[in-house]
Amino acid sequence: MYVFKSLVAFLAVGLVAALPHGSHGTHSDIFNHHVRARALRRTCKPGQVNNGTEAATPSPAIAQTFAASPSSSVAHTSSSHSASQTHTTSSSADAAAKTPSSINVHGSLAALAPLGFENGWSTSSSAPNALSLSDSTFRPHDKISALPWNYKNAPDGKLSLVAHYPQGSWNFQGSPLGGLSAYLSGPSGFDFSKAKEVVFGYSLLFEDGFDFNLGGKLFGLYGGDDGEGATSCSGGSRNDACFSVRTMFRPDGAGEIYTYLPPSFSANDRVCNVAPKSDCNPTYGASVGRGAFTFTPGNRNNIAIRVLLNDAGKENGEIELFADGKSVISVDGLVLRQSGKGIFGGIMAQTFFGGSNNQWASPKSQNSYFSDFTVSVTKTL
Repeated sequence: MYVFKSLVAFLAVGLVAALPHGSHGTHSDIFNHHVRARALRRTCKPGQVNNGTEAATPSPAIAQTFAASPSSSVAHTSSSHSASQTHTTSSSADAAAKTPSSINVHGSLAALAPLGFENGWSTSSSAPNALSLSDSTFRPHDKISALPWNYKNAPDGKLSLVAHYPQGSWNFQGSPLGGLSAYLSGPSGFDFSKAKEVVFGYSLLFEDGFDFNLGGKLFGLYGGDDGEGATSCSGGSRNDACFSVRTMFRPDGAGEIYTYLPPSFSANDRVCNVAPKSDCNPTYGASVGRGAFTFTPGNRNNIAIRVLLNDAGKENGEIELFADGKSVISVDGLVLRQSGKGIFGGIMAQTFFGGSNNQWASPKSQNSYFSDFTVSVTKTL
């Protein structure tokens, strides 16, 4: 009996030790741009932003991808230009219930989900329960239907969402139109509105010989106080009820974060002083950390954007960008929402040359290819 009890005790100690301890132009130009963009959009009801008014149930095919463990805890470190800050969730029942479980990642998935693959989804073949690169996964809405929206093999053979920029195209004002524009809700059963912190990753291939000219916009995350108003933070339109955090390319492929944050909060001036170069102005979005990384034509560039919503009434929001798995831009102490009504809306799938005038236009007809879409919810509301 003593031997039996000793064996049981030994096994119990071993099991406890094995448990995880955590992982971790002008104003008129802009107005006309928005009028035209909204006139060109085609709204698809199945993909409208879920603002939390309807409960969503994951489909059997993706239930494991979305499942969160109520007993897990996650810790990660955010490195900012001004300071390093560690965010650790408590192991208490309340904190654990708000923190999804983590799946250890490696290889290409690690560059798309650098904090671990959480309660989310991915079209990357390296992810568990990978979903198809398709409209059924993305559920696009507010799409500019005049722009081609096609899935084709890129020059490297990877199935991708193709953005075509005809020569002379810029913004969505003139002719020809170029790029892509839609908002993505994600697969049925997934709800962005429940997230407090999201990491959105994707891979991007600019074709060999791509000419960046003065620059252009790329994909990112958006949100706001309601589904319709959340899509309004772009193109020189800014207000306290919405936000967007995107990537942008500049001359010679210099990369940056491009933000529209609530303008009434001085805390958001922090994005104006991020190395190696940042630029803020009262009309357009903020260029943050320009040149912190570089897009290389002919190669896959892995990008991940982390956005942490601030607590209502506090200046503790954060944004961060990872290039090929390395944190290159990070800013904390921000306000992304003015109240508890502010939520994530989804992915802002917009890309175009510009810029507020034709000096930004694509100098030739050329393409970019987006793939490996990965969304990881690392904290919930």
